Amino acid sequence: MPFLTRRVKEPATPVSNPPAPNPAAASPTRAANPNRNPLDLSAPVPPSPSSAAAPNRNPLDLSHHVSPRQPTESGPAAAGPAVPPSPESRLYPAPAFGELRQLTASDAVVRLNPRQSGIGSLIVTATRGVAWEGEDRTTGAQSVHHEEIGTPVPTAGNRPLVGYHGRDALIVLRHVRLLRRALFIAAGPPMTVQTFDGSGVAVQGTLAAGQRTVLTVARIGSVLEVRAESVPEEWDDGQIWREFAFTMTVGLGGPRR
Repeated sequence: MPFLTRRVKEPATPVSNPPAPNPAAASPTRAANPNRNPLDLSAPVPPSPSSAAAPNRNPLDLSHHVSPRQPTESGPAAAGPAVPPSPESRLYPAPAFGELRQLTASDAVVRLNPRQSGIGSLIVTATRGVAWEGEDRTTGAQSVHHEEIGTPVPTAGNRPLVGYHGRDALIVLRHVRLLRRALFIAAGPPMTVQTFDGSGVAVQGTLAAGQRTVLTVARIGSVLEVRAESVPEEWDDGQIWREFAFTMTVGLGGPRR
């Protein structure tokens, strides 16, 4: 019968096998150990390039870590803050106090060292008057007869910074930071300048005919510089003060009670 005709089964389509893995594309670990189970974590992990450079380094040791901000030897070093030069570093060479025995018109400057400038008193003899200028720019003057004008510079010991003790003019060096400059006017005989350590220098009362010697003492940082200069002999103290730009300030006196 036609509907009983035997159906012929179609042949199955052949399935192609997957391509074999390329051994060159396999991982280095699998290439080194082809029989290793990929789920086995007991096998050593291949070293990284950084650990290969230091095979004995502990991977948890961070002491060898170099910060990217840390300057290297080839890179420029970080510049620190600029330190301003001290006033003393700008001074020209001058004889030390005690080297010269006498100041003259050609050797007119000596410079005290910081120790000589800060201990005891600077004593100047044979003067007829002294003028001073404090660090706050107040000025004053005193004669050998203890007549005073302007503003004194007081110190913590309630003693004037510059003034007379008897007939000797003094600068109290313990408080020398309060001084800007001082001016000593010769009385006629040779003047002498002395410090606590016995060092001293002398200068004639006149360095030329018709001239009178004056000594200027200037504080530069932590050192004092002494200079001999000349003015006309007939000038009075007021004219000498004006020549060296000393304008006497008005003293306000003590506090009112």
